[in-house]
Amino acid sequence: MDIYDTLYMLAAIEELTPEPTFFKRRYFPTDLASDVFGTSKVLADYKEGSRKAAPFVVPRIGALPVGRSGFSTYELEPGNIAISKPLTIDQLTRRGFGESIMSTVTPEMRARRLLMGDLSDLSARVSRTEEWLACETMLNNGCIMRHQTDNPEIYEDIPVTFYEGENNPALFTPAAKWEHGADEHTPGNWYYDIIQMVKMLTRRGKAATDLVVSNDVGNFLMEDPWIQYMMDNRRADYGAINPDALTEYVVSLGRFNFGGRRLEIFVNDGTFEDQDGKDTPFLEEGSAVVTAPNCGKGLYGAVTQKEMDNQWHTHAGMRVPNRISTIKPPADETIVSCRPLFAPKTVSPWTAAKKVFAAA
Repeated sequence: MDIYDTLYMLAAIEELTPEPTFFKRRYFPTDLASDVFGTSKVLADYKEGSRKAAPFVVPRIGALPVGRSGFSTYELEPGNIAISKPLTIDQLTRRGFGESIMSTVTPEMRARRLLMGDLSDLSARVSRTEEWLACETMLNNGCIMRHQTDNPEIYEDIPVTFYEGENNPALFTPAAKWEHGADEHTPGNWYYDIIQMVKMLTRRGKAATDLVVSNDVGNFLMEDPWIQYMMDNRRADYGAINPDALTEYVVSLGRFNFGGRRLEIFVNDGTFEDQDGKDTPFLEEGSAVVTAPNCGKGLYGAVTQKEMDNQWHTHAGMRVPNRISTIKPPADETIVSCRPLFAPKTVSPWTAAKKVFAAA
């Protein structure tokens, strides 16, 4: 069996322990049967939704017909992720990480070990990009995917928006910046604003069960004396703040009552290192999103690549590996490609607020 064959690597990469994600898994799950496409573009269906009620009808005329709920289908171009790791002969002849000083591992054995390690590392990097994409899509009702070249000064921004026109219907703009000590019934107060964000969703017939906030907003909520005061008020049950770490970068603060609706509060304090080496949060600072699980879906387009048989091949999958080998110079290159696009299942199934500490 050739371990460097693409079909073998496809099977191997599926067996790897995936990088733990939260937002991609909770809000944009992928159905392998319907959401992974064998074409370069993907199809996204949006249900329009309806809150129309049934009419009263004069008995003698029978029933009044009503229209069916509509949906729209869009053909979209997913993003393109492709990263690689080179392997040169000097790396094979040196002792590897964790090997003993008197290691008997041969370069051939070391090459096999490095292949699995490289596939795991490259897949984990893709997962971090997907986690950022999930947060960005909910926050902006779309995203801008910056496609890099080998020259940092040359790139192409590919925007995707899930609404028509210039105004984002899922964006909530606070009337004033959030701060402690403000009357909770006053426009611009954080508690009042979150209730309005919930109403924006429920008026569209969408579920509101989760409040996702950035790390600085989470700290703001934890430090707010009003929350502690209301939870100590036994005349009303406002919920409970019991922080629970769900992943290494997501904490559930517990459930809290917002105008009669209990939202579970998730704090995202995760960061990743971008192309410039800058520590970047998955969710932009000063952000809050009200939504519900399974509000979207993770779509994947097919990857077309040239392989060692010198032929073009197209593979459908969430991760598509490849290997390029040269004799002169003697080197291998392990590649992992992915073509993701995260889309809502219905029109605007979330409401987001940005820069809540800098609102005018």
